[in-house]
Amino acid sequence: MRRITLGILSASAVMCTLTALPPAALAETAASAASQARLDQKSLNFDQFAVSYDPWGKVTVDGVLRGDPSVVTVLPLAIEFSTDGKTGWSVKKTVKAGTDTSSFHTSLYYNMSGYWRARFAGDATYQAATSSVRKAWRWRTEIHSFKVSPKKVRKNRYATASGRLIRWTTLTKHGGYSGRKVRIVFRFKGKKTWYHLAWAKTNSKGYFSKKVHAYGSGYYGAIFEGGSGTFATASDNTPYVKTYGIGGGSVAAQTVPGPIVNWTPSSSSALSATAPLLSARRD
Repeated sequence: MRRITLGILSASAVMCTLTALPPAALAETAASAASQARLDQKSLNFDQFAVSYDPWGKVTVDGVLRGDPSVVTVLPLAIEFSTDGKTGWSVKKTVKAGTDTSSFHTSLYYNMSGYWRARFAGDATYQAATSSVRKAWRWRTEIHSFKVSPKKVRKNRYATASGRLIRWTTLTKHGGYSGRKVRIVFRFKGKKTWYHLAWAKTNSKGYFSKKVHAYGSGYYGAIFEGGSGTFATASDNTPYVKTYGIGGGSVAAQTVPGPIVNWTPSSSSALSATAPLLSARRD
């Protein structure tokens, strides 16, 4: 009986010893295991990460992902955006890139200036990695008070298109954008094709005015195609002018407007509304 009792006591002692292992020791053991797992993961590096906008809000992203050349795999990368480059990162697109020194390239439309980065969340093989942060910036522009007069004119005579081009310079301030070219366009009533008529240049306060041929009854618009640091924009209205009769010189030489312009007023108007209101001073 003594031997059996001693055996039971001995087992109990062992159980007590295991149960009494301090929580700190358990945490240390778990941390050690996690550390070992991280050591087993391979590292990744982003290289040559670059972001740029075109005037119509197309964002182009390029970079190189470098990994262990002995392991060739394709990883999902999140292309992320932040208004200040520090907080509020949100995923705007996901792309795939190989780890064998592979470049990646993608594009998307996003009409807000800010900061971009590429990020890999990590997996069982590779550690998490984040690229350098890149600033991509353009100023918002708008065309105000666009009009064409008179509203009724003899065919092949002239009408005057006018308006004002505005550029934002801070979050709350804007003013006339001087010395810029604005394209005046036209389409015939009942047709979808837009034609270039003329270029108008803005004065010191951003105002522009240009006489254009009235080729027939139809609609007029104005487009600013942007610059190196500004978004493109277009008039949010398309004034209608009615023509009558014939006259004004050689009809044969004046019945066809200028070259076709690839423009959809609805999308251009939306652009001017969503272009960046976040207009911090450009570096």
